[in-house]
Amino acid sequence: MRINSYILKAIAVAGLVFTTSTAQAQDEIPENAITYYKKPYTKPVISLPDGWNIMPTGPKKDTVPNMMSPTISAEAKMAMFQTMMMLSPWSLRDMIAMIVTKKKVAEGISFDEVMESMDVRANSLNMKKVGHNTPYKVMEQISGKKVPRLEIVSYCDVPVMFAIVNYVPEFSAFVPCRITVLTDAKGQIWITSLDWDVRWLDTSPNPNKISPELRKNAIKVRENIESIMDAGANGDL
Repeated sequence: MRINSYILKAIAVAGLVFTTSTAQAQDEIPENAITYYKKPYTKPVISLPDGWNIMPTGPKKDTVPNMMSPTISAEAKMAMFQTMMMLSPWSLRDMIAMIVTKKKVAEGISFDEVMESMDVRANSLNMKKVGHNTPYKVMEQISGKKVPRLEIVSYCDVPVMFAIVNYVPEFSAFVPCRITVLTDAKGQIWITSLDWDVRWLDTSPNPNKISPELRKNAIKVRENIESIMDAGANGDL
């Protein structure tokens, strides 16, 4: 497959921005720091060198609420992801670490205290508890052996969830917001969740934007998840 020079330029810029920005950002924070972007924030303005153009996008579309987008073929997905990976230095573990947020629980706080603290904080934020799974118990029944404790709890701002799914039904695969609490090989307790921040989309030139209200509410949900995880990690009641 022949890739034209325009695409190669775009890939080169993306690779340079990725390797530079991620390295700089990682050097700025210690381990177990705040996992949500809390610095003073303004929408970025992206400029390219003279003679370089922004990657073309699709046109502005009038979409019908609560309707699925056309299915993307497996071949198209394969081509897109392989192109993205051409300059990526990541392993699978790196990629998974990039798309989740995690906190290590402070010493002296028990697993049960973590779970209770998260429930209390979620209730104060009006995030409804809509699910609680204990897969480690199932694994113990299957294996007949003790396994590291792992529990998954789901919280939800129901109106925001339905607004997001109404805008993009495919997002239903990621809701409600799930937080996992687990013990690692050293017996340390960790709290993890999917890390999604709609402000990442601010640099996209695509004209199909979410509404300001939905953007604001989505940011608030991500802040609430951070707060719930923080309460669990510190045993706050």
